[in-house]
Amino acid sequence: MVVNRKPTGKAMSIPGGLAVGALFSIGATLLLTAVLAKLVEGETVQQENIGYGVMVILTVSAFTGALVSFGRIKRQRLLVCGLSGLLYFVILMSMTALFFGGQYSSVGVTALLILLGSAVAALLGLKQGGGGRRKKIKVNRS
Repeated sequence: MVVNRKPTGKAMSIPGGLAVGALFSIGATLLLTAVLAKLVEGETVQQENIGYGVMVILTVSAFTGALVSFGRIKRQRLLVCGLSGLLYFVILMSMTALFFGGQYSSVGVTALLILLGSAVAALLGLKQGGGGRRKKIKVNRS
């Protein structure tokens, strides 16, 4: 059966959707970092546990950016989520180069956490196949 779908014009181009997703990733990073700083200031979180908070921030920010990117683009979920994570990683590395003079530390862990957040967003929309429908075969018994 052929389904005729009329284009609604609500999907964005891939570069535009990735840019919006990157803005959401950076915004989520800044917001969650401010929350973590407030928790450390109020002594709710100890300074030794800041690393765990940063791990959560990176994963949630990558997840958020990938979901927003796919929500804007509306096609090719795996590609869009992967590119969104890659773009977020490149932005973080360029900020490190700009503000910290290129003193990279824990780049591998950062990349894995961003990959995890993007992969969860990509896998979130996959559905299990129903296995197809079975037809009942009628047998003529004479």
